[in-house]
Amino acid sequence: MKTLSQERMKQIPRQGSSHRMRRSNTLKVLQKKLNDNILMEAHKWLANWELAINGYCDEMKNKGGPTVPGNLFTFTLLRGKAWLPIKEFWNYAGLQHHIILVQLLVLGWSFSAIGQYNWPALSKSRQKHKAVEQVVKTLTLLHDYAQDKRRRDMERAIAAAQAYKAYPSLAVLCREYDLAEEGMRRLIVRGQKILSSPRIA
Repeated sequence: MKTLSQERMKQIPRQGSSHRMRRSNTLKVLQKKLNDNILMEAHKWLANWELAINGYCDEMKNKGGPTVPGNLFTFTLLRGKAWLPIKEFWNYAGLQHHIILVQLLVLGWSFSAIGQYNWPALSKSRQKHKAVEQVVKTLTLLHDYAQDKRRRDMERAIAAAQAYKAYPSLAVLCREYDLAEEGMRRLIVRGQKILSSPRIA
């Protein structure tokens, strides 16, 4: 995975930047254009962003669930884990699509604002049309990537469980999968659960 350079990071619009725009619930406008699964992935991406960047997400605040025991180290790990899928999609889809997600979901920009920022040379009507087109493309890419990643993760867990059944040596599998023993055990257990679950006809 390639490293994200500081120069690329600077290109992302921030809250409070000179590119401040009027907030708009643009995602809601897209409900008729996109299916629920695509919108669900958008909400997951935003929850990960809030946790990774702010240290909390709205879902945590609104549910008011019990606190999870931990310390600064485990909390940092939690935030790092939330940032990982954001960085992976960034590397997969490119900076432009990542910026569009930030503008749409984090900053709440309208189509007009997204178009004006990303394609300033176009006319206002073309800016808005381009923004709608690219937002739909970005959200669809996010959904497809997430679906494919879940499939690959499931296949990896199944392969680990099958390998352990055939040759039950954690030390060998830890080296093969580049995981510590605890992580390897979790992966095997997950694969065993998937294998033992009833098949849907």
